[in-house]
Amino acid sequence: MASMHILLVSNQLLGNIIPTLMDRPDRAALVVTESMRPQAARLTEILEQQGIGVQRFDDAPEVDMPRLEEFALDVLSRLAGQADELVLNLTGGTKLMAIGFLDVLRSDVDRCVYTDTAHGRLEILPAREPRQAPRPLGSVLDIPTYLLAQGFRVRQTGSANDEYMDGVADRKQLCKRLGRQAPEWGDFLGALNNLASRAMDGDELVWPEQRFESAPHGRWAKALDWLSSEGLLDWEGGPDIAFLDPERTRFLNGGWLEEYVYHWFVDEGADHVDLSVTGTWEGTHGARNELDVVAVHANRLLVVECKTTRHGRDVSADDQQFYKLDSLSQDVRGLFGHTWFVTARHPSEEMHKRARQHGIEVIGPGRLPTFRSEVRGWLEAVRPKPA
Repeated sequence: MASMHILLVSNQLLGNIIPTLMDRPDRAALVVTESMRPQAARLTEILEQQGIGVQRFDDAPEVDMPRLEEFALDVLSRLAGQADELVLNLTGGTKLMAIGFLDVLRSDVDRCVYTDTAHGRLEILPAREPRQAPRPLGSVLDIPTYLLAQGFRVRQTGSANDEYMDGVADRKQLCKRLGRQAPEWGDFLGALNNLASRAMDGDELVWPEQRFESAPHGRWAKALDWLSSEGLLDWEGGPDIAFLDPERTRFLNGGWLEEYVYHWFVDEGADHVDLSVTGTWEGTHGARNELDVVAVHANRLLVVECKTTRHGRDVSADDQQFYKLDSLSQDVRGLFGHTWFVTARHPSEEMHKRARQHGIEVIGPGRLPTFRSEVRGWLEAVRPKPA
């Protein structure tokens, strides 16, 4: 039996994508206003990638109820005989479009649906059948699909590099220990991060020989002894150290924190999680952004920014950092995503205040040893509750 979803296209595409991927109809009919052409192009690409055929009805009116009803009737007549089952998705479009299409098509479609993303359920409105209970939203979104829906096209990910991911797996226990030690080793890790950064020029290890301001002792020496014994660097006492290769240097230049975050999301069963997600924004002529860690669980997205270097010495620098992070992640995450700023250096109360103003959760070194509980808490919070 051939089936078709009728979708009213708007800025927020997830409300159309999720139920369509749950039902997997043979085709989708997109109702597109002039201003929603770019969104319709993205939606078409996503659905066709999933094997769902797309038919577009362009130049739909956004206002004027008589014109809307006439357009809806025209769509219905052009779809006649194409499907045995018609589903009208009322999540997108303007409110007036939804009302107009519902009034005209109610008696001609098999059911009407509305995606309640906030509560993780699909409301099913009666059409030609008895009222049905809401359905929990199926976990149908992966990271590239979610991000493309928001206009961010993934170009490269850590998971696509098998050699890199082999190293990530090999370093898992090192990450776990560094995370546990972060409250005690924060200043040392920041100093080491600085030296590792000096050693690199882009992706190349150019100046492997580096020097601390003075010979490390106490807990710094203990940490260096351990890192040296694990083969991450060379240190034989004194102020001089030697980095060994680009991969291990990047790891000591803050990569360990990204991998630490990644491992806990994997261990706790997130639907999808990835490292170093690089992509381009629609309409920016190839300008690239990189997201440290991205997770999608139960169709919700979390962007995690990781930092091991010292924070800005003035409030304006920190506020600018949060502003840029919020601007980027807000565009990526949509209405129901979240952003975390995970740092191995102690954030000030002012940083916490600024982060709250931007809707960003700050997780400092004191919470890294128990980061597993942070991950569990988020996964539980976004998991759909029984209707």
